[in-house]
Amino acid sequence: MNTFHKVLFVLAILIANCISASAIEFTVDGLRYSVNNDNTTVTVTGGEPTGNEPTGDLTIPDSVTYGGISFPVTSIGNGAFSWCSGLKSVTIGNSVTSIGDNAFWECIGLTSVTIGNSVISIGDNAFRWCSLRSVTIPNSVTSIGKEAFRYCSGLTSVTIGNSVTSIDDQAFSNCTGLTNVTIPNSVTSIGNGVFDWCIGLTSVTIGNSVTSIGKEAFYSCSGLTSVAIPNSVTLIGDGAFDGCSGLTGVVWNAKNCSDFSYIDCPFEGLTNIKTFEFGSEVERIPAYLCYGLSGLTSVTIPNSVTSISDDAFSGCTGLTSVTIPNSVTSIGKNAFSGCSGLT
Repeated sequence: MNTFHKVLFVLAILIANCISASAIEFTVDGLRYSVNNDNTTVTVTGGEPTGNEPTGDLTIPDSVTYGGISFPVTSIGNGAFSWCSGLKSVTIGNSVTSIGDNAFWECIGLTSVTIGNSVISIGDNAFRWCSLRSVTIPNSVTSIGKEAFRYCSGLTSVTIGNSVTSIDDQAFSNCTGLTNVTIPNSVTSIGNGVFDWCIGLTSVTIGNSVTSIGKEAFYSCSGLTSVAIPNSVTLIGDGAFDGCSGLTGVVWNAKNCSDFSYIDCPFEGLTNIKTFEFGSEVERIPAYLCYGLSGLTSVTIPNSVTSISDDAFSGCTGLTSVTIPNSVTSIGKNAFSGCSGLT
């Protein structure tokens, strides 16, 4: 049926019930739906009004028919299925474009979700406290909201689609079962605490379009042994790698990253870091970058570097050898302060 007839149908309901379009709701097959402002599509808002929450395997359909009219289901409403502890699996139809905030909050029995290939956004806390084991985020998704998968401790595998541009704060925080993550080249920003307390994380690949890594992004990822910072990164937040006690090697490709300070150096206290390799495109070594890395024994600075900033290697007491190329024109204050092992 065409759009004109759908509008007539909605108007008829309005007249009959003397209510506004935003309040039009109906129930089909145990699920509640609300007509959207366009009067042609609907949002699924939860289970039956009687309070009988859905259990077992739930499918969000592509469309739903009511009053002889077919309405595409384009969104899952905020809090639609929060605390539905009996849910085991969810399949989201391909007409859905958004998953609302808190949509499946604390569905503690939910172990599996299939996200339709039209979903563009995943809301804040959408799957927080669920028991998901693996998640594939389709290529249609561009944003992952705050704490979207936080406390999904059983999550061991995540595939992030190559259209995601931002991963918001603590999106995968406390996913203790997560072992490896690949952040695609489409992502430009990693929010604060995105992977904090992911203690099982042993491998992370950061795409080469990321310009900013938020504060405490990998806080206490104690299983992480190495990390490569791509050349696109210009900003790393306070304590991004604090508590990554297993980190032994860093590959630093950031071409022109902003300086750090005494209180926000990214690798402070990580005395197990033995190797710090600089990429061939690095132009400057930021202030306090390697501050206090007492496990470092030698550093080679590539010919691309023109400046070494203040306190860049301050407190690297284990450092015995440094090679500084002819390209370097300035060395900042205290750049090698406290490097008592340099001979």
